[in-house]
Amino acid sequence: MRTRSTMNYGQGLAVRQAYLTVGIALLVGFVMSLILLVLEYKNEQRHIEQQLQRVIKSSSAAAAESLWTLSTDLANVVSEGLISQPLIAEATIETFTGTMLSQRSRPVMSECWLDNLSFLFGATRVEVIPLFYKNDIVGNLKLEIDPLPARQAFFKQILTLFAGELAKSLILAGALLTLFYITLARPIRNYANWIERIDPDNPEGWQQAPPKREQRDELTAFGESVFQRFVQARTYFLELQQTRSALKTLNQELEERVQARTKELETALTRAEHLATTDMITGIPNRRSFMDQAEKRHAEWLRYKRPYAVLMIDLDKFKQINDTYGHPAGDQVLISVASALRQHTRCEDIVGRMGGEEFSALLVGVSEAGAITLAERIRTEIAKLPILFEGLHIPVTASIGLVPPELLQDDFDDVLKNGDQMLYQAKNEGRNRVCVYQQQSSRSLLSQ
Repeated sequence: MRTRSTMNYGQGLAVRQAYLTVGIALLVGFVMSLILLVLEYKNEQRHIEQQLQRVIKSSSAAAAESLWTLSTDLANVVSEGLISQPLIAEATIETFTGTMLSQRSRPVMSECWLDNLSFLFGATRVEVIPLFYKNDIVGNLKLEIDPLPARQAFFKQILTLFAGELAKSLILAGALLTLFYITLARPIRNYANWIERIDPDNPEGWQQAPPKREQRDELTAFGESVFQRFVQARTYFLELQQTRSALKTLNQELEERVQARTKELETALTRAEHLATTDMITGIPNRRSFMDQAEKRHAEWLRYKRPYAVLMIDLDKFKQINDTYGHPAGDQVLISVASALRQHTRCEDIVGRMGGEEFSALLVGVSEAGAITLAERIRTEIAKLPILFEGLHIPVTASIGLVPPELLQDDFDDVLKNGDQMLYQAKNEGRNRVCVYQQQSSRSLLSQ
């Protein structure tokens, strides 16, 4: 029977072991936390620099293109994309002369005590990145880098790290105290050998009984409890294997459905883009698409002097056709005229329906004589179109206003206005003819 002095001695030893175990566990946890903290800081610092370099590299080309084309919309998109990055507080795109094309910034954050910790990830700084387009410098990209979000995220990581290490230390201390409390070394070794002999990859071996003991005490109950847990674990393990197999099958089915859905969405997106840029009746580019393409050609003319001519085409007495034959017949006329435009223009030329019965064509790389010849051919072919609708032949002619390459304006809207002016003149002079824009007057080519 245990004496009182022996019991007190055991209690004192347990208390001293508790102090020692907890102290060692906390010290180890604290040292490990410091090591992990230093490693995490270096890794985060390297990650931030790599992330900034990737963002700058991916955005420089688009920013340079926006400066080259003087596209404010593209520059704004690039700037907004840059400030969406947590570390970039302000993004400015400017030409090499200092003219600002775009500037975007995030709202200023309220003051925080972390602002004083500038030794973490450095202080707020401004980086200037030169932008090149085709090996020519076109401007600069200025980025204001604010490390405050990185400090905030790192501080949260510090708290999480210390809390985790503290929890680990306490768990370790508890485990050590539990092991110390169990003083029967041989039964523990026997149970350890029993558990060691169990193959985790062979659930059938989990039914092996624990070592037999003559005493019926807590350790025996522990062994029997562990044995019951192994039996339960075997059942759960087998069920888990079945569940994993079923989940694998379901995952494969889900991936197939996702792939099929993705293809459907891609097809729908392609169709939506086509509908957004194509005239529904004629199948040729609509006004928006024509203007986008034509303004790019105009920009090439401004920069490289690549000539082009513009034709403004309007069908004569189209309202009368609708009133006489009906709107379905009018649609058939529009379709036939659009087909003739595609047939008698080149692949590099741009044609489009501007609205109603008005069409437009941009002829790339032509002279004035070539543009006149092509305009006359289009007018003649439209007049000869064999348009039949419900057994009736529908005659149609077109009036054309032509702006030759020699008289283009810096503003593309002015070019279209000059073409419209010549189109109205062709209408006033009797229709079915081509009127060529000149500096002081216009020349009219009568129908044959």
